[in-house]
Amino acid sequence: MRHWLLLLFTLRAAWCVGQADATNTPFSENGWHLSPHGTIRVLVLFAEIEYDKNPGKDPQPNGADHWKKGQLPVWKDEVFDAFPLPTPMATVTRYYHDISLGQYTVLGDHIDKLLVLKESEHSNLQQAGSLSGAAVKEANKLGSLHTAHNLSIADFDLWRDGGKAGLPKVNAPDDPHSYDHVMVILRNSALTHGQGSTDAGSSGKLFGYESDTQSRFGGMNALPFEILKHEFNHLLLGGNNFHSGGGNAAQFQSYFIPLQGGWSMMGAASSSLLTCSGWDRDRLGWRPEGSTHRLVAHNPNGALVNSDLDPLTGDTGLFVLRDFVTTGDVLRVKLPYLPEDEFPQWIWLENHQGFVRNGSPTDRFHYELEMACVQGLVPGLHALLQVDREQKRGDRVFSGDADYLRPLPASGAHDAYLRGDTVNFKCLWPGPTQPYIVKDKYANPLTGHHDLELPLFDLNGDGAISRKESVVPRIEERNGTEVDAGLFFGHARQVFTPTGNRKLGMGTNPTTANALTLVSAPNRDTYGGKKPNNRVIHLNGISLELVEQRADGGILVRVRNNDTAIDNDVRWCADSIVMHPTAGTKGASLLLTAGHRITLDRSLTPTRIDKSETLRNTTYFSEPTKFTVLPSAWVKLEAKAELALVNGSELHLMPGSTLELAPTAKLSADAMSRIILHGEDAQVNATAKQLKKLKKKKRLVQL
Repeated sequence: MRHWLLLLFTLRAAWCVGQADATNTPFSENGWHLSPHGTIRVLVLFAEIEYDKNPGKDPQPNGADHWKKGQLPVWKDEVFDAFPLPTPMATVTRYYHDISLGQYTVLGDHIDKLLVLKESEHSNLQQAGSLSGAAVKEANKLGSLHTAHNLSIADFDLWRDGGKAGLPKVNAPDDPHSYDHVMVILRNSALTHGQGSTDAGSSGKLFGYESDTQSRFGGMNALPFEILKHEFNHLLLGGNNFHSGGGNAAQFQSYFIPLQGGWSMMGAASSSLLTCSGWDRDRLGWRPEGSTHRLVAHNPNGALVNSDLDPLTGDTGLFVLRDFVTTGDVLRVKLPYLPEDEFPQWIWLENHQGFVRNGSPTDRFHYELEMACVQGLVPGLHALLQVDREQKRGDRVFSGDADYLRPLPASGAHDAYLRGDTVNFKCLWPGPTQPYIVKDKYANPLTGHHDLELPLFDLNGDGAISRKESVVPRIEERNGTEVDAGLFFGHARQVFTPTGNRKLGMGTNPTTANALTLVSAPNRDTYGGKKPNNRVIHLNGISLELVEQRADGGILVRVRNNDTAIDNDVRWCADSIVMHPTAGTKGASLLLTAGHRITLDRSLTPTRIDKSETLRNTTYFSEPTKFTVLPSAWVKLEAKAELALVNGSELHLMPGSTLELAPTAKLSADAMSRIILHGEDAQVNATAKQLKKLKKKKRLVQL
């Protein structure tokens, strides 16, 4: 299966907004080309190509069981319901019912005859953009519109054409009529399977009427659900810069260096979950009925509460998240300390109970029904990081970059490296792959690679990396054990559960710290590694903990803002890490509890795309870690705890900051690393013996 999409979008030019009222100011909840509210009905044309000039170009000359040559596909009535049902039955209609909380109904019907497009009669059938026009011309030979359910042009014209991006759409027919959307699905075209495109406008008059919008897809292997919903969702959300959740491709400018998987309405073949995200619902205004807040959850007593939280201003406590898909409950937490001229960031939490419990066919991992090797969805919390993309109203509603949602799987983030051989994987479309190695000792919650993204390596050895050098993570060797389970497409270990990983915090993996961003396209760093990128990791005391999963599926979450104790070993790597003054656990901004270790190390996962540096046979696309403790911040190490600096790391204690070590705690730095005191009132409270040893080796420096 091909995982990347043929997309033929042209973004509209920006426009000026002269008035600030709702009628003239773009608003995301009005949708891009189509309204995401109310009811729309799609006209579907099924077609096949007769390669009467070049038979060798036919990708499927004999058809398949699901779609026999010369016939309509067996799933012809499973794409859309023609009429509203209390519980939708067809795949796409049910999908939109579920993700919109019943607020968007997408119906459809198909012309009841297969359209056969002969090469000898239609030109450019190898071009995706020509396929819709050819299908329309062929359909017109039938003489008049006749659908499987005897619908007329009026049934496909519920919305007026010409609604501008982000402005209200008129829920009324055109005069003369115009189809709201015409969709062509082809059995054996150049689009094969998993490919397609959509755009505004018409491919010509179909039985005398134009169309407002159109799309075309390859359905060679099955109903092309993933690409179909991805492309249709463009018409609701925006252009190629809205690719996210497993629907992005290497050529598009994106917030992160590696391509992200995960889930969203813009997800496609590379998604983990098939349903929407909380960000999608907020963007389009799909809220629970009766909601008085933008985002909602419940308190432990069952009362509806605002769940768009800023813990540093006091938004803490206990919150109950019911099943995300069926209720709309969600939790969003604003991450602190990011400057106003950098991208803002938030963490989203969603409770996915799964299709077995909530009945939603798309609330599952992508391939768990197809392959026994995929460990299916278990009830629990799923976490996403939102970068930027917060503006819902104004002249920049449809601007921004792709991959604005980054998954935070419970399996954590690590430095990964290729094993050096090629083997055959068995789970999901067997074929050759390069195994990659992950070890607990290379855990890297701040800048590491996670399950749901495509890791990058300098495969051609040119000292730079490109998304074209990504590796689809198929076989993982974790701590010496091979895992062939389609991890990139969803796995049970990525879910936060009561018996597994149940917390995000300062010292957990994943973490509640912000992520580094690097807006880039292939081989190009857009801002030269500078603002508005986030190039500093700001540690914070926010923690999000799964306290209890109730019998009814509800999950109790505790949100704190001063949870600064590290009670496990951690390895922190980033170009720059900053510790802010916080009155946290036992009054410390960071408390390393007894017997545990913090290692400051250099990231083996790229934080930049060029300027590689090779030291001792290791090539880095990162800076040595610089950890800065700001004025008034207090870092405390309890008995037998250790803070270790390796591989050129630096610890900077700014004026008025304090590093305090219990008598049996340890502070160490290798020959490449340094501890730097800025000013006389930057303090290291440790035994005289430790300080003397560090100073003698010139690893403790006073400025």
